[in-house]
Amino acid sequence: MPSLSAIVTGGASGIGEAVATKLASRGVNVTIADLDTKAGEALAKKLESDFGAAAVFVRTDVSQEDDVKAMVEAAVKRFGRLDFAANCAGVSETVWHEEQSITTRDFDRCRDPCQEQSLRVLEVADADSPSLQFRVYSINAKGVWLCQKHEAAQMQRQSPRPISLSGPSSSRAIPGQRGSIVHISSVCGLISQGLGAYTPAKHAVLGITKNGAKFYGKDQIRVNAVCPGWVYTPLLEKVMGQQGVAGTAETEQSPVLDRIMLGRMSFPEEQASVISFLLSDDSSYINGAHIVVDGGFVDIHP
Repeated sequence: MPSLSAIVTGGASGIGEAVATKLASRGVNVTIADLDTKAGEALAKKLESDFGAAAVFVRTDVSQEDDVKAMVEAAVKRFGRLDFAANCAGVSETVWHEEQSITTRDFDRCRDPCQEQSLRVLEVADADSPSLQFRVYSINAKGVWLCQKHEAAQMQRQSPRPISLSGPSSSRAIPGQRGSIVHISSVCGLISQGLGAYTPAKHAVLGITKNGAKFYGKDQIRVNAVCPGWVYTPLLEKVMGQQGVAGTAETEQSPVLDRIMLGRMSFPEEQASVISFLLSDDSSYINGAHIVVDGGFVDIHP
């Protein structure tokens, strides 16, 4: 995929970092969007050094429309167009809330705008803050919608890129593609794990995905989603402690493993492989879909 350009939100760590790395390894130029400036800038330098692809960091809060617009503008200014977007930024509660304890104030107000806080992780101290529900919805649902809106708008403005297929059908005429967008939902977008804000927000991501596929498909812009299960990321460690860290005794004894048919949690690179497939021409006829990458959890667990 030479001379192509991608945005990866939440790209400084976790699944986003794995996606940025996967794309750069395939020669795609990458714009890393995150609030963690130190990690984002370090990753951009590493990708350029390791793979030779150009990479740039843009500090972005996806819940703020001006930030999202600036993110897209920076990517296009640097690379000329936007071919791919992987929207991986997200946060979660670190405790489970009973629904009756949640108030309208939790949704309507954000006491602390958290501007200096990592886009990917809420501190444990904020678990009972009135800002929690607001922040989770603002990033996980509104943020995905804002990214889709402005990423797709840029893709609509640019010329279609010829699709390259391999095999006996490669000589057939296929419409060019203006872009491909992948959102990160969750198994919590399909079932409930009891997270009062995270679960409905991740369900919303699937609705945003389907709307995007309908709105932009006619312009040869594809929108799909991935629903990860349990993945070793900084976010999972915040929620589960040592049970969310690969190789620990706590992880090996975690009751979660009994509900995953493969008997283990996922690594970010395994999610990135599916995301990069959905971005690529290899999935040129997939639109409005969600792929569950959970090791056999949602549909098979006892």
